[in-house]
Amino acid sequence: MPYSNSSSAPRAELPKSRYISPSQPRPTNTTLMEASSRAYCGPQLHFHPDKLARQLRQFKQLLPTVRPHFAVKANPAPPLLQQLQQLGVDFEIASTGELQLLEDLGVAPHTIVYSNPIKSADSIQNAYRLGVRWFAFDCLEELEKLHRCAPAGHYELRIALPALPADEDSAVWPLREKFGLPISDISALLSYAAKYALPVQGVTFHVGSQCLQPNAWRAAIRQSKAVLEEMQRQGLTPSLLNIGGGLPINYSAALSEPSSHTNHYQQRLERIAETIRTELATLPEHIDVIAEPGRFLAAPAGELICQVISTTCRQGQHWCYLDCGFYNGLMELSVDFGYQLYSLRSGSSRQWVVAGPTCDSVDTFAPRYQLPEDIQAGDLISIPNTGAYVYGCANRFNGFPTPLFTCPPSSTNPH
Repeated sequence: MPYSNSSSAPRAELPKSRYISPSQPRPTNTTLMEASSRAYCGPQLHFHPDKLARQLRQFKQLLPTVRPHFAVKANPAPPLLQQLQQLGVDFEIASTGELQLLEDLGVAPHTIVYSNPIKSADSIQNAYRLGVRWFAFDCLEELEKLHRCAPAGHYELRIALPALPADEDSAVWPLREKFGLPISDISALLSYAAKYALPVQGVTFHVGSQCLQPNAWRAAIRQSKAVLEEMQRQGLTPSLLNIGGGLPINYSAALSEPSSHTNHYQQRLERIAETIRTELATLPEHIDVIAEPGRFLAAPAGELICQVISTTCRQGQHWCYLDCGFYNGLMELSVDFGYQLYSLRSGSSRQWVVAGPTCDSVDTFAPRYQLPEDIQAGDLISIPNTGAYVYGCANRFNGFPTPLFTCPPSSTNPH
């Protein structure tokens, strides 16, 4: 995806995306107002470096003993990665392509964690040759592959997490099914690693993206602590706990307007952080702790500007078609994360079926979004908090363009 630097530049209970009605204080969307004053040239993802730096400061305040490794998959845009590098953040990767991005920026390979539990032999060998040393795995086959391809590396075991009651396991995007060694298999695998002196030295997990319940973190860290203790008993030398990603952001505070929901979100986030800090305090001092924040750092730093290309009413439902949809980076609008859509129009609002421009029916979003009743073709729409999983997920299906990643002028990134 291109980017530019120019002056024009069972689910969690989350709030539905909302259009701000006339009865509510109307936030000022500076980016949308500026975009409306210029000729429209297609969807743009506006990068806000100040918000990226703000999120990093908040992460460090919440979890001062945890070293962040930004999950590159969340947003691989070079300007964003470069700012994080300048701010002293390390990185987590899932592929050779992401490693190449970081190599081009001059990131020290030994600071990178390769946390994809399933990798090709070639990708392991390439990363190891370049200097990456921490690799994740979650099965015997991957452990043996790591020993062949990165013999003097350090291996972190991705564990499956214990099942929790639905109200305590509240991730908007669950990640339980694909990865993680079941608890019942851990002891045998660690015994194998100890027998052959394999450098299994860490534990990692992922509670799911946008995880809203403190108990999910508590259970995950306690399970990890038990695995670290089992490593010690088996004669291994554990030194790392990687608590993954999953810290939630507040999609309903897109324009930084104070609200009761903002306060509720902040209280919940602080409870999550307090839970994590309390559980980490029980670890032995020699265990280093890292995390892989992606959405938490990047999402608030991006704001998508797109355009309405058509509206209609069919079978009693109002449809609004945008020039940016599921394939152009808005995949997550299919899930009720709480995204908000903003227009410069005022007046009464209604529910709309929002859809993208392609010929595929999957390019339609199941949550119904509130927009003004009089929205029409040519109107610009702002979707804040789109700094994660938009740039990296966009493609040119059907020939429609991906959003242009737009940096502010003279983007010497603020600290």
